[in-house]
Amino acid sequence: MGPADSFATQLHSHVESDGPTISTAAVATSLAATLSEMRETAPVSTHGGGDDPALDWATQEIDEAPISIVITGPAYADNPVWYANEAFESLTGYTETEVIGDNLRLLQGSETSADAVADLREAVDIWEATVVELANYRANGDQFRSRVAIAPIPDETGTISNWVGFQEARPTA
Repeated sequence: MGPADSFATQLHSHVESDGPTISTAAVATSLAATLSEMRETAPVSTHGGGDDPALDWATQEIDEAPISIVITGPAYADNPVWYANEAFESLTGYTETEVIGDNLRLLQGSETSADAVADLREAVDIWEATVVELANYRANGDQFRSRVAIAPIPDETGTISNWVGFQEARPTA
C-alpha cells in the first residue's frame, strides 16, 4: 500500500468512528506524517521551490476526502493556502481559486473565539499540532461551528515545510 492509499485508509477509519473525524492532535500528526510520505514518493518535478507549492497536492485521495483539507505554505510566509479540497469548498462556500495565496483567517468573524485563534497561532509558532472548536464564516457570511485540526508537515530533512488543516462542521450549541 502506497502513502496515498494509507492516507485514505487512515482518514476513512476516523470518519467511520463515532465522534469527530480528527479527534486529537495525535491523529492530525499521524495524517500529516502520511502526507509527508506522499511528498517523498512524488516525482521531483512536483516538489516546487521558492514560492511554488512543494507538491501538487491534488491527489484523488485528498480531493475526494470526506473532510475539509487545506495545505498551506510555510509559516514564515503567513501560511498562504496552496491547496483546498472539494470538501473545503462545500463546507465554506469558497472555491480553491478564491483562497489560494490567502491565510485562512478570512474564515474568522465577529463571533470567532480569540482564545481558539490564539491556540492555533501558538501551535504554528511552536510547530505542534492542535485541535480547536470555533465559529467560522462561510463565503456568504453565514456562521458555522467547526472543529479545526492543524499539523505541521515535515519534509525529508525534518524541516516543517507545510501545514495541513482539517475542518469539519460541528453542531451549533
